[in-house]
Amino acid sequence: MDWDNDGKLDIIAGDTKGQVWFFRNEGTAQAPRLAAGVLLEAGGEPIVGTPAKYEKNAEGKYELVPNEEKMIGIYSKLHVADFNGDGLADLLVGQNDPGGKGHDIVIYRNIGTKHQPKLAAPEPLTLPEPKMSRPSPCVVDWDRDGVVDLLCGTERSEVYFFRNTGTNAEPKLADGRKLALDAGEDFEKGYRCRIDVTDWNNDGVLDLLVGNFYSHQKPMGGNVWLFLGR
Repeated sequence: MDWDNDGKLDIIAGDTKGQVWFFRNEGTAQAPRLAAGVLLEAGGEPIVGTPAKYEKNAEGKYELVPNEEKMIGIYSKLHVADFNGDGLADLLVGQNDPGGKGHDIVIYRNIGTKHQPKLAAPEPLTLPEPKMSRPSPCVVDWDRDGVVDLLCGTERSEVYFFRNTGTNAEPKLADGRKLALDAGEDFEKGYRCRIDVTDWNNDGVLDLLVGNFYSHQKPMGGNVWLFLGR
C-alpha cells in the first residue's frame, strides 16, 4: 500500500517476532525499487513484540504467566485501513497476546498526516464473541451499508464477520458470524487463514481471498483460495 501517500506502492510487513517493517518504494509506480526495511515506530518506539511466557503449575501443566506491562505480542498479521473515519490510514495487528488479556488485535492510530504517518501507542481492539487466537484482521465494508466492518481469519479454517453497528468514527462491533465457505475437505483441513478482500472478477461484488497452510499431506504447503461473492 502507499504508506506515505506519494503515489507509489510500498510494503509493510509483520514477522514472527511481532515486529513491523516498512519497505519504502524509492523507484517509480511502474518500476518499484524497495529500500532496506526499517522498523515502524509507534508512540516514539520501534514496534517489537514480546513472546508469551508459560510456567508449570502444581499439576505439571503449563499456564500462561500474565504480563501486565506488555501489549505487543508476536506473529504479527497486518491490515492498514482508516478505522476511525478521519481519513488517515491506521494499522491493525492481529497477534499472539503476551499477557492473556484479550489483546489479540491491537490498533495503532495514525495521529500524523497523509504524507507523514505517525502512529500512536497501541490500544487493544476488544472483539466480542467468539474469541480467537492470532486473528488476521481485514477492515472492509462487507455488507455495503457505508460503514466499515471487520473480517477476521483464524488459526482454523474459519473466517468471521464482525458487523459494525456503530459509525465509521466510532465503530461498535457485533458478535462475529462465521462465513459459509464451501470449498470441500481440503480447505477444511487447512489452517492459519490469512485474508484479503477485493473485487476479483470486476463484477461489482466483493470477493474473498484466503491464504492458508496445510500439513495433512506431503509435502506440506499452502494454498490461496478464492471465494466469489454472490
